[in-house]
Amino acid sequence: MHATNGYRRKGPDYLSNPDMVAFTIGRVVMAKMTTGRPLSRNTLRARLMHIAEGDTVDLPAGVNAEMALAALRYLPALPEVSRFKG
Repeated sequence: MHATNGYRRKGPDYLSNPDMVAFTIGRVVMAKMTTGRPLSRNTLRARLMHIAEGDTVDLPAGVNAEMALAALRYLPALPEVSRFKG
């Protein structure tokens, strides 16, 4: 199954620890901020997905695919945005 479709691949249980998730997200956010590019929850989620899929380009130190998957599982789902308001 695709790594970002259901997040089925599992790593060690300690990866789901809130402290480890915070570490992973913090590393990804700091790496993203050093590029000078905009950061949003969408770009954070996209970067975590790329790492989870095995993308190692500009991989933050100490972060791997299993950690990214655990962080994705921990993040709340993005709300659906409707084009129709009212």
